[in-house]
Amino acid sequence: MQEYFQRIDRKEEHPIMPITELLERNAAQWPDDVALIEINPDSDKKRSDNWAEFALVEQDASGTYYRREMSWIDFDRKANQFAHLLLANGIGRGDKVAILLMNCLEWLPIYFGTLKAGAIAVPLNYRYTAEEIR
Repeated sequence: MQEYFQRIDRKEEHPIMPITELLERNAAQWPDDVALIEINPDSDKKRSDNWAEFALVEQDASGTYYRREMSWIDFDRKANQFAHLLLANGIGRGDKVAILLMNCLEWLPIYFGTLKAGAIAVPLNYRYTAEEIR
């Protein structure tokens, strides 16, 4: 086990990289490749996802289910926009930012934007009631 950790500690083999830099590197190397996918599932009544019987799953205007994608460059751009929004509103290093969202395509850019601003992301379960959040 000690040998394993010695290999990890060698910076030349395993450079330490903040996760936000990993996003920026991927955006530079593969800007148009798909980074994130959101699939709105079929309304399968046999599934028990506990999403209030799919009441919270969106459909497009025609009532059909959809698939959304985000490229690496758009992911990084949206994260930067959110970071700038936080900083412009006085939220920065060490401040806590609660994220109360369902699982959706926008969740990760918000999370990464919070980190880029130097703030601490505090993900909250969207199923919490207002009383549980207090």
